[in-house]
Amino acid sequence: MEKKSIINIIIFIIIGVIVGAFIPLNTHQMTMTMDMKRDSFISLRESIQGEQLVHSKYRCCLEKPCIYCIEKTPGHGEGAECSCQEDIYNGLHPCGECIGEILEGHGNPLMSEYFARAIAEKTGQYDAIKEIISEKYNISVEQQL
Repeated sequence: MEKKSIINIIIFIIIGVIVGAFIPLNTHQMTMTMDMKRDSFISLRESIQGEQLVHSKYRCCLEKPCIYCIEKTPGHGEGAECSCQEDIYNGLHPCGECIGEILEGHGNPLMSEYFARAIAEKTGQYDAIKEIISEKYNISVEQQL
């Protein structure tokens, strides 16, 4: 009987180790408030962007870099890279987040003359986009490419 009990205990321990390996115990995340989770997310985003910036692999066209290219890779970069700035200079549309942010007036103003042509490459409506860019970035329609 004693031998059977020891075998049962060993089997129970083995099963516990196997099950435990498949059930992550991230109690820290479970106890974090929403503000703490947001702060952690922002810190991680900034860390990824900073690491990529050092290697010239995060070239966003916004004043505050997007997160779309981190999340939606491959796309306008691979492996959390962003090439939206280069795409705009080459007349290609940036990522979806950058398009929206540019149209809201949050693009890098030094690139404003290139915005309409690049966005219109994907969406059409070149003249209408030039008007929006003119209004948001205080640049005449004639100054835009």
